[in-house]
Amino acid sequence: MLENLQQMVILATVGHEQNFTRAAERLGISKSQVSKQIRFLEERLGCQLVQRSTRAVALTDIGLQYSEYGQQLLDTVSEAEAMVAGYRNEIKGVLRVGIAQSFGNPHITSALAEFQKAHPDLELEVSLFDHRPNLLEEGFDCWVAIHEHPPEGMVARKLADCKFVVVASPDYLELNGTPTAPSELRKHNCITYQSRERKYVNWEFTRDGVRQSIRARGNYRIDNAPAVLDAALSGLGIAYLATYLITDELDTGKLVQLLPEWKADVELPIYAVYPRRKYLAPKVRSFIDFMSERMAIPPYRNPNPATNR
Repeated sequence: MLENLQQMVILATVGHEQNFTRAAERLGISKSQVSKQIRFLEERLGCQLVQRSTRAVALTDIGLQYSEYGQQLLDTVSEAEAMVAGYRNEIKGVLRVGIAQSFGNPHITSALAEFQKAHPDLELEVSLFDHRPNLLEEGFDCWVAIHEHPPEGMVARKLADCKFVVVASPDYLELNGTPTAPSELRKHNCITYQSRERKYVNWEFTRDGVRQSIRARGNYRIDNAPAVLDAALSGLGIAYLATYLITDELDTGKLVQLLPEWKADVELPIYAVYPRRKYLAPKVRSFIDFMSERMAIPPYRNPNPATNR
């Protein structure tokens, strides 16, 4: 029975990693042992569970179904250990965190370093990506997401609202003039963000209860938020920019805030998303509490980063 359980866990890990070497590293055993146990499991069940190729491995249809039971074993073990760790209030082990790629900037990296130093017994594994992950399948304890709609079936704790500000470089303004109202943005080259999942071309503003929505147009569209900042710094046009991307560009004059009397209305929520568990591991709870406290200060909540001095 113990050997059967071991083989189920190995199969689930191979399915997750899609690679024998990485599965062996995660399980702390040799690659040959992984391959041997998968072979023994297939012989015992009398069917092929893993489709092998020169570049990768993938589970067959029946292998996928069978591996779900192995994943349930892993989830049960994780929850049992979280229960005990919560009882002892231990913050240790491996914490796997996914973070929106555009959010992996100096603000976040410095926060992660601070959290790591506060918990030296904790191993921190961080992945930066823009896709919408399946936390259970990809093995993440927590996902820091900038998204209007967090995944269903997960717990989503709001950390902050992502504020925006309209900016341009002095060089661009010298050549093209400075807009004094949102409607004048139609005459300017606007740098816009767009990806497969979403795009932001409707720039919204409010002043004294009056709301205006402008459809931004321009010859530069990109699917990476930090690249929007780089394009604005290069003088390519006007950007509707998330304030968390800004460090000292406004203070040093590299960028100029436009339409300061108008409030940029788009606010994207920043969530800490994690699988629903009966017992939340102290390492996860501690990380989320830390990030919530860290994001309670500018540049996440201050709508006007020019005042962050």
